[in-house]
Amino acid sequence: MFLSFFVAILLIVFDQIVKFLTVTNLQVGESARGIANVFDFFYLRNDGAGWGLFSGRVNFFLIITVLAAAYIIYLIFKNRDHHFITRLSYGLILGGAVGNFIDRIRLGYVIDMFRLKFIDFPIFNVADAALTIGVVLLIIVILFFENTEDVL
Repeated sequence: MFLSFFVAILLIVFDQIVKFLTVTNLQVGESARGIANVFDFFYLRNDGAGWGLFSGRVNFFLIITVLAAAYIIYLIFKNRDHHFITRLSYGLILGGAVGNFIDRIRLGYVIDMFRLKFIDFPIFNVADAALTIGVVLLIIVILFFENTEDVL
């Protein structure tokens, strides 16, 4: 249980620091060099989801996030003795959800800053990456562990 909440808190802090640095060093729509041909930093205000889906539906995202976070917290308590990867994934998902939730409550949009240069992909942030990694880890657990009911 400690691992999940520790990961979530670290992630939220790191996510908010990166967003603060983005806002203080770039103007909206401005880019800065990252790693050539891999990614750059591009400040974007996102009031929807990836690829602009559900743009402007802040209340929808707030409700979904509260429900999802409550469920993940329930799972953290329910499954506190389960596999390390499961507990890690819960922390990543919770931290990512709360990181973006903070932006939506405070600003009405999410601050995104990582733009991949080698593929057409939505600009994203630390919280988005954590959510994705957390979900992928859960999928791995479900697919490759014998007793899935003991993991989730």
